[in-house]
Amino acid sequence: MIVRKKIDKKIKRILSPVLKEFGFSSINSRNYYALHNDCIWVLNIHHVGKYTSELSGWPAQSLNATVGIYYDFIPPLSDDIERIENFPKYYECQLQMELCCQNNEIYDQIKDNKKLESIWWFHPNGSNIEDVVYDIRNAFVNTGLPWLKKYSNLERAFEKIEGELNSYHKFYKAKFFAKYLNQWDKYEKYNQLFKVEATKFGE
Repeated sequence: MIVRKKIDKKIKRILSPVLKEFGFSSINSRNYYALHNDCIWVLNIHHVGKYTSELSGWPAQSLNATVGIYYDFIPPLSDDIERIENFPKYYECQLQMELCCQNNEIYDQIKDNKKLESIWWFHPNGSNIEDVVYDIRNAFVNTGLPWLKKYSNLERAFEKIEGELNSYHKFYKAKFFAKYLNQWDKYEKYNQLFKVEATKFGE
């Protein structure tokens, strides 16, 4: 059985120094954030859990990594959100992206299954912990960091949100983006669309 402390120790030694270079602070060895002018960058690393472990036969400590951007000019939909040091959860981020395995040679078992490319699997004896953490670091540097930089540009982020499927959450995000960017025609458009969607939920 792999001990979580062994994984966290490798994360702290291999990944944390790179994150610090780009302004990230840590809540713990699985959650990191970096403060920017209009947003907060988030990196979350979490284990896949017992259910996926039982289906796959791989240890439940196997990891998934998500980067996200939380735009602080968009108020939360709920007033009940509790924060530690203003750190938003990754699932609160208005834009999110899962990181994927970089070295397919290590993951021959999963490289043909697109649904699993975002999971770093540990060997049952934990012999590849260091390889996994190095690969997560590479995924962050090669794909996560460019994505975070790209969508820290508010105009690009707004374009991405406008390209999402129409929904309650899209219209909510879009109306606050439009307001913040002083695009008043779009604000009126998305505010009205949001009101229509909200009535479907009895709001």
